[in-house]
Formats: sequence, structure tokens, C-alpha cells
Amino acid sequence: MDGAINDPLMKQFFFLTALLFFISTNAQDSTRLDSLLTSSKTDQGRDLVHTLNEISWEFKNSNADSALVYGRKALKVAESINDQQAIASAYNSIASSYEALSDYDNALQFHEKSLDIKTQIKDTIGIANTYNNLGIIYDTKGNYSKALENYFDALRIYEEYTDEFQKVPMVYVNIGIVYKKQKEYEKVLEYYQKALKIYQENNYTIGEAITMGNVGSVLINLKRYDESMQYSRNAETLYDSLGYTRYVPYMRVNIAIAKDSLKLYSEASKDYLSSIEAFTKDNNLYELSNAKVNLARNYISNGKYAEAKNQLNEALKIINEKGYKEMEIKALKQLSQVGAAIGDYKSAFTYLNRYSIEKDSVFETEKTKTVFELETKYETQKKEKEILTQRADLAEKELDISKKNNYILGLAALAVVLGLIGYLFYNQQKLKNRQLKKENELKDALLKIETQNKLQEQRLRISRDLHDNIGAQLTFIISSLDNLKYGFKIPEKLGQKLKGISEFTTTTIYELRDTIWAMNKDAITFEDLETRISNFIDKANLAGQNIDFVFDVDSTVDSQKSFSSVAGMNIYRIIQESINNAMKYAHASKISVGISNENDKLKICIKDDGMGFDLDNAGLGNGLNNMKKRAFELNGELQIISKANEGTSIELLV
Repeated sequence: MDGAINDPLMKQFFFLTALLFFISTNAQDSTRLDSLLTSSKTDQGRDLVHTLNEISWEFKNSNADSALVYGRKALKVAESINDQQAIASAYNSIASSYEALSDYDNALQFHEKSLDIKTQIKDTIGIANTYNNLGIIYDTKGNYSKALENYFDALRIYEEYTDEFQKVPMVYVNIGIVYKKQKEYEKVLEYYQKALKIYQENNYTIGEAITMGNVGSVLINLKRYDESMQYSRNAETLYDSLGYTRYVPYMRVNIAIAKDSLKLYSEASKDYLSSIEAFTKDNNLYELSNAKVNLARNYISNGKYAEAKNQLNEALKIINEKGYKEMEIKALKQLSQVGAAIGDYKSAFTYLNRYSIEKDSVFETEKTKTVFELETKYETQKKEKEILTQRADLAEKELDISKKNNYILGLAALAVVLGLIGYLFYNQQKLKNRQLKKENELKDALLKIETQNKLQEQRLRISRDLHDNIGAQLTFIISSLDNLKYGFKIPEKLGQKLKGISEFTTTTIYELRDTIWAMNKDAITFEDLETRISNFIDKANLAGQNIDFVFDVDSTVDSQKSFSSVAGMNIYRIIQESINNAMKYAHASKISVGISNENDKLKICIKDDGMGFDLDNAGLGNGLNNMKKRAFELNGELQIISKANEGTSIELLV
């Protein structure tokens, strides 16, 4: 059998990878659930939210409706205490419950809500977790570009945190699954084996079990059936040892598909039936429909067409209700094969036409030669029946007219058939071209995402080197200067000079940190910039104890407005230089920073009530010159207004 027959099987491991966010290597038991339910009666505040979330997770794989109930209870408590982190975690529990119920639209909605809050509170690992969850759901819905986008976003974050080792291989597995659907099987195996190596090196048994199952699945596509069964049996053994017997039937389906490929049909059907019984008991509808579709293929191979049709109709009922697109494609194709095998060409053509349409909707638009053969057989069969009927009627009236009419009808039928064949050939070429275009677009997207990932890694490496090397050296200089001041008796003038060098070095460290902050971003949003400015003003407020600082941002300013990292740093430096000048030279009692919109541009105004200066006579120092140069690089407008004893106003329009 064709090794590609187990494509739908990979979905089972997709849902298993989500387990890595929450499970430990100990099996779930009723004692833990009872303990959590008891704690929920006495816990309060954030502790109660955590307990309710844990209860929701315990119910997720056994009673999804109960999981949803406890997720909503957690949300209600979190909202009552107005704890944003707790609200985000409750949203995640609700989303996971909807995912267990196969309600993917609601699952997406609540994961997005969780992501918004985690982004606001800068919960970095939580953000990565949600990206991975979104990737799983988008893949389930057949949106592979969105799935990859979320997976690579998660991977970039996980790779920064060495204590999150188990999550990097988890994302490797998910990316491999997307490649599998593009039939890049060697690439898939490469990702899976990278993940398996990490799990084995860290003795992370549940990850090892899941990934072994994945490797067993892709080896079928590479027609390495004996190896596939060995990996699947090893995974089955690990699941048993961990107490996760719920996932043993996944491995049996995998083994059954390999046996089918080796023509061991009787053994394979027993494994399928055993898995169907387990999936029915667990109400695992996706895997139940998957097992039925594969069992139907087994029956077709044995000529049991009635049994195959029955399994496929039962599977389609679940598939259509839950929206399992990929599974629907397989079921429709097999129903077409059943129709063709029993001579029901009309049914075969109808199902194969539906198969071609649905296949196109998930980026596979090629209609096979069988479509055209079945359609021609069906149309020809219908025309021949019409011709025979007409011949019989005409024979009863007049034999001469019958011969003439048969001749005309024969020519007409031939013209129709030739026209139909020409149209189908044209349509086939058109669909092939569309498929090639979409496949190239997807490959370009994959390449672009991988390139962006590599560039981000280089940028992070450079910023770490700056921080670890230059930052450490500057800190050493400060420490050495302080030791000189307190360890030796030095003249006051030299002491002042050393103090100045120490202060200059400290300022350089702060500027280096600002530069590293900018380097770590492809783009700087106004929200990022606002936070940075606010932090600087808070520090300035501590330094200038007799100065009143005011920072006001107009509500009409778009918080998601973005700048390049260079532009964002230039804006920040202009504001920083303006405030520093006011503190050092103006003798001001009040410094205000206001940001608003003006003619679709950002207007930034820094004012002080200090002594001011005469622009015509004072000239421009290095600080003001630097501000003008930065404004020029921004293609912005910088205006400096100052009069003696009337304060100074610096306005930037960008």
C-alpha cells in the first residue's frame, strides 16, 4: 500500500504535544483530583484560580464539559480579584476545554484573549505557550501559514530560556507535522529526530513517547514499515509505564497502518477495531473518525465494500459535524473508490468531485485522471441508455427513420464526449497551475520565516555579547574607580576627576542598555517607546528631587504605531537629551513631556520653566546639534524656543 495513507494519523500527536505545557511524568489519578476539589473549598484569591485551573486540566481528557465549567469558575474568581495574570490563565483553561470539545473557533477566541493580556503584562513564556497552542489549532483547521507563523514565534522565545528545554523539541515536532502535510518527509524526520534527541538527553519520558509515535508515523510515508512498527511499539510501552493508557490506541492505529502496507490485513483490522472501541469509550471523536476511515481502507483492500461504506458513512457523520477537513478528503476519496468497485459510477463520480473540491480548499488542487474516467463512464452510460430508448421507440414506428436518427444521435454523442474531454483536460491544466502557484507561495513563506528566525538569532547573539563583554568591562571600570577613591588618599581635584569619569561610565552603561533594547527589536511600537520614556522620567524624578515632572500622552495616539529600531532610538534620545539639559542647566522647577497627534504625525513637546537662554547669542552645543542631526535622520521637524528667564520649549514633529 501507498505509504502516504496515514497522513491523518499525525493529528493524534498534534493534540498530544499540547500536553507538554501541563503534565508531569506522573500519571493522573483520582487522588489528585479529590485533593484539588477539597482545596477548592478553602483556597482564596489567586490560589483558588490556580486550583480551579488544575481541576479543569484534570477533567480535560476525561470530561471536557466539566473542564469547561471549572475553567469558567476560575475566570469568575480571577475577574473578581482583578488579577490580569490569573484572568489570562483562566482564558487558557477555557480555550483548552473548547479544544477538547473540538470547538476550535471558540478555542482560538479565548487563546487570543489570553495572548492580549500576557502581552500587556509581559509574561514571555506565557506568550510562547499561547503561540504554540494557536499553531496547533490553526493546523487542525488547515491554515498552515498561520500555524507556522505562530510556531516560529514560540520557538524564538523558548530558545532564549534554557530551563524551558522540553518546549523547544515540542515546537520542532509541530513544525515537522506541517512539513509532513507538504510531503517533505525527509525534512519531517529531521525535525522529529532533533526533538527526540533532546528528550532522551534530558530523560523527559512523556516527550520521548510522543516523539517516538511521530517518528513511527512518518516512517510509514518513507515505506520503512518495520522500523515504523518498532517505534510505535516503543511509544506504546512508554505510555503504559507512565499510566497514559488513553494514548495507547493511537499507537495501535499507527501499527495497523504499517501492517496494512505490508498486506497483513487481518492483523491490521483487529488493531483498528480495538482502537475504535477505545476511542468510542473516551468520546475521542477525531481519532474515532480517523480509525474508521483507515479501517474502511482495510476493508476495501479485502473486497469488503459494504463494510467499508458503512464505516465511511459513520465517520463522515462525525467529520461533517466537527469540521475535520483533512479527514473528510480521505473519506470522500474512499467512498468514490467503493462506488467504482461496485459499478455505481454516478456515486463514484459525485464523491470524487466533492473530494477534488475539498482537496483544493487545503492547498491540494490536482484532480486525478480517475475523475475524468469516471465522469466519462457515467455520461457515456447515460447517453447510451437514452440512445437505446430512442431506438426502441423509433423501431416501432419506422425502421428507415430509426437508422437515420441513430446515426445523428451517435454523432451528437461523440461531439458531446469530445467536448467534455476537451473541457476536462483544460480544467485539469488550470488546476495544476493553481496548485503549483500555491505550493511555491507556501515554500517561499517557509523560507522567509526560517530566514527571519536566523536573523533574529544573530541579533540576539550580538546584543548578548555587548551586554556580557562591554557592559562587564564598564562595570569593572566603575568598581576600580570607586576602589581608588576609598582605598587611597588622593587630592580633592583628582578625586573630582575620578568621580566625573565614574559618572560618565555609568551613563555609558545606561546608553548601552538602551542600544541593546533597540537592537533586540525589528520594530519599536509607540507602546514600547512610551514605557521606555516613562521609566527614564521615573529615574530623572529620583535624581531631581526638587523638580516636578509631568508626562502626558493624548488618548488619540495609536499605541501600535511602529518605528524602525533606529528611528525609535532617535526619538528616545531627543527626549532624553532635552530632559537632561533642562535638569543640568535650566534650574527648572517643572519639566513636562507631552505627546499628541498633529496632521497624522506624532508631536512631542518637552517644556521647562527654567532660566532659558538666548538662541542667537548662546550658540548650539553638542547636545543641541545632536538633537538636530537625529531629527534630520527621522525626516522630522525640530523647533527650539527659548528666552532668558522664560523657560525653554523643544518640539519634535515626526
